Amino acid sequence: MNIIVVMSDTLRYDHLGCHGNPWIRTPHIDAFSKRCMLFDRAYQASFPTIPTRTDMMTGRLTFPFRGWTPLPEDEVILLTMLLCDTPHLVRDGHQFDRGFLGWEWIRGQEGDRSITDDVPVPFESVPEKIRTPERMQQYHYRWRAAHWETERDTFVARTMQRAADWLEANHTHEKFFLYIDTFDPHEPWDPPAHYVNMYNPGYTGEVIDHPIYDYCDYLSAEEIKHTRALYAGEVTLMDTWVGHLLEKVENLGLWEDTAVIFMSDHGHYIGDHGRIGKSGQGPDGDWPYYEEVSHTAFMGYVPGSNAAGKRTKFLTQPVDFMPTILDLAGIKKPDGLHGVSVAPILKGEKTEEQRKVAVTSATLPVREDRSVCSSITDGNWTLHYRGPNWPAELYDLRTDLAQKNNVYNQQNMAVAQRLHKAYLELLKHAETPEEKFALRTELPDA
Repeated sequence: MNIIVVMSDTLRYDHLGCHGNPWIRTPHIDAFSKRCMLFDRAYQASFPTIPTRTDMMTGRLTFPFRGWTPLPEDEVILLTMLLCDTPHLVRDGHQFDRGFLGWEWIRGQEGDRSITDDVPVPFESVPEKIRTPERMQQYHYRWRAAHWETERDTFVARTMQRAADWLEANHTHEKFFLYIDTFDPHEPWDPPAHYVNMYNPGYTGEVIDHPIYDYCDYLSAEEIKHTRALYAGEVTLMDTWVGHLLEKVENLGLWEDTAVIFMSDHGHYIGDHGRIGKSGQGPDGDWPYYEEVSHTAFMGYVPGSNAAGKRTKFLTQPVDFMPTILDLAGIKKPDGLHGVSVAPILKGEKTEEQRKVAVTSATLPVREDRSVCSSITDGNWTLHYRGPNWPAELYDLRTDLAQKNNVYNQQNMAVAQRLHKAYLELLKHAETPEEKFALRTELPDA
């Protein structure tokens, strides 16, 4: 069996039509979802981009041990062909090309040091509202000014077109594994104007396409509205070009012997909870991983499956990626994995394996005065926990999906204790270093 995987960086679960979004246009992914098993409870684990990919490629949790670091040399990994425009995977020695028979990096995204052309690069807003404005002007904005003429020049278009070309040249192999990692809809949010006009036509204010991660009171209501339109335009642009790739799969007759997975790594706050960004600090410690960030897209098609258009509440996380791909490929899994294969679910079969909770977390601290949030969910309740010295939050997702009513109190302490106990079991299973584990064993007072 062939396998194709598409990773979309920073795509929110709730911004796809197949997951109930009523206003953002994603017709190609929505159509693809009708072939798939859809996971309604997919969550990020090790936060953010690089730790997530490490989870995926190794099948082992990263956050108990390390943070944003290169892919370790001693980890057993997958792979065959990598195509990406996500710069972090292969620049600055991150080594995510290791193990692939071939790889290609589509240049120019975000801070990629790929251009020195002497072209005018004006800001469309005051630099004070832009995250790393000098870097953005030096690289991403300069690339856009020098090389973009039509939609086909955007990064996701170039990446998906290159993937389609690769399929055309390589589909006759006995079997192949193609992993495609597109940075869109990660900021900067700069889709062609016709995509933005779908969602906020006539806007004449500042264009904040790479906003500072902070509480969003530095933006006006109109600026936040337009920023949401920019993000929505990026989502629809991404959908358009993923659709181009899926059309190539159709035209090459690959559906009969090719599994296809579409997924995202995390979301983004765009005015939600008074924030913009995906991480930051506040008076109560580092930001929680509310649903807008932790909840991810994951859907998959397997030839011959009876799962088309079905949904599952199985809690899945990126550590399940490696064992799932190996299972689909008929390859024996190495020992010591933290993830489980969801291949049976993708095929429409039942599985006896089920995790008690999904945990999204930055790297665990080694000092008790350091606030690091772990968000622990069973799909019905979510506990945001930073250790015994920091305030905790508890939400009932069944009645409060927007997580506005914190019910961390004595009345619900049994729920918090149950989630915390499952969290500690997960840390034990992952063989978390004792000096880190010891700082997470108690809940704060309600």
